Amino acid sequence: MGRKPIDADRRQKIVDATLNCIHKYGYQDTTVARICADAGLSTGNIHYYFGGKQNLLEEAMRSLLRDIRRKMVTSLNDADSPAERLAAILRSNFHPGIFRTDICITWLHFWAQAPHAGELARLEHVNRRRFRQNLLHEFVKLKSREEAEMLARQTVAMVDGLWVEKAQKNTTLTAQDAFGLVMEYVETRL
Repeated sequence: MGRKPIDADRRQKIVDATLNCIHKYGYQDTTVARICADAGLSTGNIHYYFGGKQNLLEEAMRSLLRDIRRKMVTSLNDADSPAERLAAILRSNFHPGIFRTDICITWLHFWAQAPHAGELARLEHVNRRRFRQNLLHEFVKLKSREEAEMLARQTVAMVDGLWVEKAQKNTTLTAQDAFGLVMEYVETRL
């Protein structure tokens, strides 16, 4: 007999506690015990469903990636032109519910751990490829293939850089400002 699946509310509670603890303590000092205390659950629950801290980080990243994808799909539903579709793709990466200091800090820990953990490396690779391909799909409608590839690479780097900036203490960068910076760059290049 297999494990009983965890319900969605409890899963989200654990993901939120993981994000909160990584934000508060950093990845190194985040422990399963701290996550459990934050979530109000026993360590047995965490170990039963996730196995440990590494798997919790993986689940937190999957949850964030799903959230970004949902926001992108919603934004794309209202976009008709390649320029509007580019804006929709970028808007999903700077949604105020996602582009927050606590999430950006967790993302930095994710990036730092990815080269050392197979599943995190896979998630990072899939996310980066998908993001770049989504941008490239629209850029090639507006520029030559070579220019579109360069624009996609530069745009991804700019988005990554703004996520790093948002992860810093006392940053004043807002989601709207970050989106505006990237869109200004993209519009200038188009």
